[in-house]
Amino acid sequence: MTPAPPATPPMRSRTVWLIVAACVVPLVVLATLPIGILLIWGFPGPDIDGPRSAADRFVRHLERNDDVAAHRSLCPELRESITVPEFTAAVERLGRPISHALGKAGFSDEAGSSASVTVHLTGRTDRTTDVHLYLTGGSGWRVCDDMFG
Repeated sequence: MTPAPPATPPMRSRTVWLIVAACVVPLVVLATLPIGILLIWGFPGPDIDGPRSAADRFVRHLERNDDVAAHRSLCPELRESITVPEFTAAVERLGRPISHALGKAGFSDEAGSSASVTVHLTGRTDRTTDVHLYLTGGSGWRVCDDMFG
């Protein structure tokens, strides 16, 4: 008589679930990866061009000695706290620019409702100064920087 082969122990239920999970989880991750990439590319967040444009427009007003228009570009709180002649005096004290170049720009908060734009100003004496303008959004981008106060 031949001996009976040894009985194979039954696979435990927990081991089966571990094997299934090890196979299914990577498949789910691979299947959702393209969707995640599309969501990231599809929703890049707010556009920084608005604050950059507003900062550029503001500095161009200063370069053209159009302080009334530059004053109108200020946020309401700042505009109410400083008159046009006081604003003009502050600009002259800082050194009126004759040319400029925009530098780095970025949002100051996650919602994209405030931003900072670096502007490289060249004054009448060819001295270059970097200014970091703080802008707020809402009903259009406005310069709300306390350096004029």
